[in-house]
Amino acid sequence: MNGPIAGAGQHLVVIVAHPDDETFGCGSLIAHAAASGARVTVVCATRGEAGERTPDAATDHLPLGDVRERELRDAAAVLGVHEIDLLSYADSGWDGPLLEGALCGVSVDALADDLGDRLEQLSPDVVLVLDGGDGHRDHLHIRQAVDLALARHPTHARLVRACLSNGLMRRWVEEMRTNRSETVYLDLDVDSLGTPDSELTAIDVGTFLAVRESAIACHRSQRSPYEGLSPELRRAFLSTDFIQNSMRRKVGP
Repeated sequence: MNGPIAGAGQHLVVIVAHPDDETFGCGSLIAHAAASGARVTVVCATRGEAGERTPDAATDHLPLGDVRERELRDAAAVLGVHEIDLLSYADSGWDGPLLEGALCGVSVDALADDLGDRLEQLSPDVVLVLDGGDGHRDHLHIRQAVDLALARHPTHARLVRACLSNGLMRRWVEEMRTNRSETVYLDLDVDSLGTPDSELTAIDVGTFLAVRESAIACHRSQRSPYEGLSPELRRAFLSTDFIQNSMRRKVGP
């Protein structure tokens, strides 16, 4: 598949948990749609204040949430995003006790109601969400809430799930064991990472590689999951995106 997930005259709404998810997770899909004339809105649930911070003398004195919000807006501009809807949930972090207001402390039901109301106002043609295949609890929580929101709020919008290829994730794990053995992702069962390749449709996004790389560079406070990869594997991740075969049309007017 080489066409965009949304085109001219259509409204693409991307729902993510943290600043950088829009870029690390589905940046080329966004850039492709925007370049094809789609209007793109990113709904981001948190400001990413629980992320691991990369030292930077220029921003170390600032709250991480403030830094990541700025990075989100800069990266979104590079990708061609028209509007950002930044919600007020707190970043849950990878694990550990949940702080007050944390995204995963909100029930899927309540989060689905919130997202459903926003989707009714935004009236998208396409809704894009990540598969949560990296195991982060906030990513999984958002995916479940989006599914429920669309089930409860009938709409003409098409749901597209951006997925990590299990095949590529297996290669990623092997390289991480050598280059970044401290990463928490190595504690996960490799079978659980991403989505089985047999369930995926590949989209050639190599044309947008430079745009994606520029957007990745905006998220300076965070360590990119592609950092330290061999050039071959980095290009494999960033030149092809994957969506789930069973893209679903909602029943509605």
